[in-house]
Amino acid sequence: MVPFPPRLNGEERRLLRGGPGDIPIVHTLYDAYVLWSEVMEKFPKPQRYTLGETCSRYLLATLELLLGAATTSNIVEKSARLKDASAKVDTAKLLVRLCKDCKCITNVQYLQVESKLIDTGKMLGGWMKSLS
Repeated sequence: MVPFPPRLNGEERRLLRGGPGDIPIVHTLYDAYVLWSEVMEKFPKPQRYTLGETCSRYLLATLELLLGAATTSNIVEKSARLKDASAKVDTAKLLVRLCKDCKCITNVQYLQVESKLIDTGKMLGGWMKSLS
């Protein structure tokens, strides 16, 4: 049994491009989640399954909403999903700041994750603006 999927070579990556997951905002939020998962490895145990897991759920739910928005052609549905995603990004930013203030993460970790969330928010705002 292989514990991790094998790494894709350049040709395999090229063949997978072009799907709904191949948009910059998805890559940025994906990177934010990867950073967050690294932070969670050192998260204090009492908050790991409350505050830490809540942050993880918000990031994953936002990713799901963005992928849903990318795959729909209905402008009303797309706009609704993007608004929901925007609210989730804002909440995730607040929760990550709470993690820092509760000393669950360091200032450096906070700045790294927050930077990705800010970039996601900017991209999301631009996408929403392009629809109106």
